[in-house]
Amino acid sequence: MAVFYRSVKAGTFLVGASSTLLCLNQLNNNANSIILNESTRRDFYEDDDQITPIPGTVIPASASELEVLGPNKLVSGVSVRSPSVLENFFKSVRQESLNYYQNVENKFNELTDKYYTKEREVTSTISSLHDRREDLFPNSIYIVVGTLAGTIVARRRNILIRALSPLVFGLFSFAIFLPQTFENSKKLVWKLEQKNLPEFASRQKLAAEKVDSLVNDVEKTAGEGKRKIDSTIKDTRKLIADVTGLNIDQEVTKKGK
Repeated sequence: MAVFYRSVKAGTFLVGASSTLLCLNQLNNNANSIILNESTRRDFYEDDDQITPIPGTVIPASASELEVLGPNKLVSGVSVRSPSVLENFFKSVRQESLNYYQNVENKFNELTDKYYTKEREVTSTISSLHDRREDLFPNSIYIVVGTLAGTIVARRRNILIRALSPLVFGLFSFAIFLPQTFENSKKLVWKLEQKNLPEFASRQKLAAEKVDSLVNDVEKTAGEGKRKIDSTIKDTRKLIADVTGLNIDQEVTKKGK
């Protein structure tokens, strides 16, 4: 009796376990079918941007994204996309930098050309001042000695004379020992005065003309005075000759003859 009871109990346990396994299997199949249906199900009003893509799938970019990324270009066999805004920015920066560099280069070349032109002018002017017939080496030493002599002569004078005396002695020595070079230098100074100080040059020219006119008047007056004196002397000698009967113009012979 006990054996029969145990057999019935074991059979009941096996039947219950089998039923439980069948129920679990059925629930698992239903769950899989629900998941598959939900994964393939799509709502008509669902937004495309909110769909999560399956890993490994390639979604093409939209027109707005392609416009932002810019056109596709091949650079050394590599596809490159760059935004047009970024390209325009760097292009403008590069163009501005290039323009600035070109302006700086042009300005530098202009200043360099002006410097070399001025240097050639100064060199040619200085070389044209010296007369090749005049020796520079001994005569320059004489001019320096004359300038120092002016300093020595005016060492006990006031400050104005001490400043002007070396200049006067130096110019005087320059005019004596290098006369033609002095004339060329004087002409150059006159041209520079006319170019840079036209009013001063005109006044100086007017003063020089007045001095020349005064000198000419003095020379003319002296010449007229000399002619009057000569005429007076001649008339006096003639009067003496007429009164005394002596021939004053005749050379007096020596007593020995």
